[in-house]
Amino acid sequence: MGNEKSKQASTPPQECAQWRRMTWGNTEKERLMKEIRNLKPPGEEWSEFRILMHGQISAGKSSFLNTVGSIFQERIVSRAIVGVGSTSVTKKFTPYRLRDKKTGSHLPFALCDVMGMETRDGQGTHPEDIISAAKGHMKDGYEFNPASPLKHDPSEKPPVKDQAHCIIYIVAADQLSILSDNILDKMKRVRNELNDLGLPQVVLLTKVDAACPLVKEDLCNVYKSSYIKQQIQRCSQKIGIPITHILPVTNYHEEISLNDDIDVLTLTALLQILHFASDRFENVLQGFC
Repeated sequence: MGNEKSKQASTPPQECAQWRRMTWGNTEKERLMKEIRNLKPPGEEWSEFRILMHGQISAGKSSFLNTVGSIFQERIVSRAIVGVGSTSVTKKFTPYRLRDKKTGSHLPFALCDVMGMETRDGQGTHPEDIISAAKGHMKDGYEFNPASPLKHDPSEKPPVKDQAHCIIYIVAADQLSILSDNILDKMKRVRNELNDLGLPQVVLLTKVDAACPLVKEDLCNVYKSSYIKQQIQRCSQKIGIPITHILPVTNYHEEISLNDDIDVLTLTALLQILHFASDRFENVLQGFC
C-alpha cells in the first residue's frame, strides 16, 4: 500500500485536451502589443488604467511588472527590485508607468506595486493599506508601515483617476497548496471590501513552469496541463475569484533574452486585465459605481 501511494504521488502531471483557446508565436505577440498600445479608458477625462497588484512575498509581483516592461522595451529590464528572501523588498507605494520602445511614449496603464503580504500579523502590507490604495487614498511614494496602516478621512472620495481600476492578486502556482490560512484571510478581507466597490479582480497564477513539468518542458502546454487546470480550480475555491478571472503566467527570472511564448502568455493576461479595467470605467460612466 505504501509503495502504491508513493507511485501515485510521483506520477507526472498529465496532458489533457486544450481547455482554453490560445494562439502562440511572434505574429500573435505583435498583435497583442498593438492592441494594448491602442487601448485607452472610455471618457476624455481619464488618461490611464491604474492596475493595483498585491500578493504574498516572493509570488512574482514585481517580476510580473518587470516582465511586462521587458516585452515593450524589447530587452530584459529591472524597473522594480525583486526579492528572493522571506521579507518584502517593496517599501513604498509605486505606480510604474512603462515606456514603449516602438513609440517612445508611455503605455496607457500604470502597474501599482505594494509591499508583499506576510503570514504573521504586523509584518508585510496591511490589508487596510491595499484597500486604501484601491480607493485612491494612497499617494505615490507612501511608505508602508505594517504595524500602522494609512489613516484617512472616511468621508473623502478620491477622483476615479486616482482609484484602482482593476485589482490583481499574485499567487504562485507552486505555493498554492501551502498558502497559509492567515494569507488567505487577508486576501478575502480585501476581496470582500472591494466587492462592495464593484472593482474587477483578477488572479495571476505565476510560476506555472515551476509547478508543472509538462509546462516547464513547453510553455505552450499550459492550457493542456490537467495539473494547472486543477490549480486554477483550487485557487478559485480558496480565494473566491471566478475561474475566468484566473490567468496563468510565468515571469522572466533566469533568462537574459526575450522568449515569444513567455511574452504571449503575459500579454494575453495583461490585455484581459485592461479589458476588465475598461469595464470599470463603463460602469462609472453609467453611474453604477
